[in-house]
Amino acid sequence: MTEFHTLPDLRSPTRAVWDDILARGEELYREYCQTPIGAHSPNLQFVLQHFRKAPCAGKYVLVAIEPHRRWKLAKLTGVRGDPVRLEDVEFDDLAQAEREVFRLRWKAFFGKDLGGK
Repeated sequence: MTEFHTLPDLRSPTRAVWDDILARGEELYREYCQTPIGAHSPNLQFVLQHFRKAPCAGKYVLVAIEPHRRWKLAKLTGVRGDPVRLEDVEFDDLAQAEREVFRLRWKAFFGKDLGGK
């Protein structure tokens, strides 16, 4: 991960911002579950921007198997031109698929589970 994606050390003033976000993880997840696509609170937008800007290798994404009907969970390799690695998880509800990607990215970024899993 780049420096931008590493949590600041305990002396950093921005560490307080991250600690607040980590403490509100379940609340932010519930907000995202209600509206996975659309406008979000500033704290949730902050988290989503970090998820999107994270290095590609190992990042969870969705692949449309049947346009607008079915999606499959996949991971990026981080190597341009390499195919994504499809997982054995398929969705027929885009909102549910987006929620799962959020949960997996949260766990990859912060090392903590969300949503009772």
